[in-house]
Amino acid sequence: MRVWITGAKGLLGSALQQALLARGVEFVGTSKSDADVTDLSSLAQFYRKMGPFTHLIHCAAYTQVDLAESQPELARQVNALAPALIGSLAAEMGFRVVHISTDYVFDGLSSHPYLESDRIAPQTVYGQTKAEGETHLLAALPDACIIRTSWLFGMGPKHFVSTMIRLMLEKEEVAVVSDQRGRPTYAPDLAEAVVQALDWSGIYHVASSGKTSWHAFAEVIGAEALALNLPVRCRYIKPVLSLDYGAPAPRPLYSVLDTTKADEKLGKPLRHWKDGLKEYLLKTYA
Repeated sequence: MRVWITGAKGLLGSALQQALLARGVEFVGTSKSDADVTDLSSLAQFYRKMGPFTHLIHCAAYTQVDLAESQPELARQVNALAPALIGSLAAEMGFRVVHISTDYVFDGLSSHPYLESDRIAPQTVYGQTKAEGETHLLAALPDACIIRTSWLFGMGPKHFVSTMIRLMLEKEEVAVVSDQRGRPTYAPDLAEAVVQALDWSGIYHVASSGKTSWHAFAEVIGAEALALNLPVRCRYIKPVLSLDYGAPAPRPLYSVLDTTKADEKLGKPLRHWKDGLKEYLLKTYA
């Protein structure tokens, strides 16, 4: 087995490198400077130079949800075109693909956790381009695996938990949206699941156990930060509604993923996001 990871410097890409390293699996991680996922000739050139590979885990994505509203073509190049090109190259060269997608392909109007078979209806440029990427990949490579996940946090670049800790150390009051619900997901736990899914085909939802709101998530972050004796200044986490928060891109109000299908294949659900949060905070701030 030999694995190619795109977006290797991101939250999941970094965690995947650790997971594969622990298993003694040979891998190569790339960023845009190594191989441009929006350029087929660049991808093919890298494959010829560094291949062959048995698997490619496609983590590279345009994830700036608000900025995508004003940069739709760039988002489409990265999120929609790249999976099509990767699928085409994989079909030609004979390697398997695991593609990482998002809960934002749903409209957030459901009252029950989303199944893989539920209708997708993205409401943002980010969600639309990620949905297009899923479609294009499966058209080029029908046996590809697509893993949708949500609310990712972990060691690496900026994310909700690191942002909350920074704000709580700086401010006495922090405002957080209270009417959006989902499943926070700890990147190292997701990475372990992805490694087990390398030979899967089809669409799967994978997320840490437990659902919550951003506001409740922030309250737990604050409590854990205090338990670690971090110099928290924040004394009040103010709940605000999505409409009042005024983000350029509307987020799904309810994007809880039903992970039963993946849980059964994995043999058990991922651990609760609170356990992942405690591990992250201990490793990062203790």
